[in-house]
Amino acid sequence: MNNDLALAMEFLRGDGSPLMLTASPLQQALKAKILQLDPKQGHSVLEFEPGEEFMQGGGAIQGGIVATMLDFAMAFAAFARLVPDASLGSATLTINFMKPALPGLLIARGRVVRMGSRLIFAEAELGADTSNVTAAATTVMAVVPTKN
Repeated sequence: MNNDLALAMEFLRGDGSPLMLTASPLQQALKAKILQLDPKQGHSVLEFEPGEEFMQGGGAIQGGIVATMLDFAMAFAAFARLVPDASLGSATLTINFMKPALPGLLIARGRVVRMGSRLIFAEAELGADTSNVTAAATTVMAVVPTKN
């Protein structure tokens, strides 16, 4: 089973308390947590607190890291609805940077727009809060069957 899917399932079986993402060193370095997952709607809310190692010269979080946080939010929204014997992989990823993402606590909200048997369409926003969106993304993910 995909390690991220296993974390999503662990969160959904739990009591709703935040769950640290530990499936990869990058998740750990970003201090990533699942705050909410909704399997019926395909929504996710993730929290990140990227450190100064992720800052670029101008004092903002590097754009690739912003893209990563948005990608995680969309993936976990999809994992909330995905069957246990499948995984997923990004086929496209489009990022719109609206303003610099500054160091500190950042919230990413992901949402499945359409879920098919082979393709998942999703979107996400990242910011310090819902009124302070710094970047947004859309993706198409391919559903990949896994072997047990």
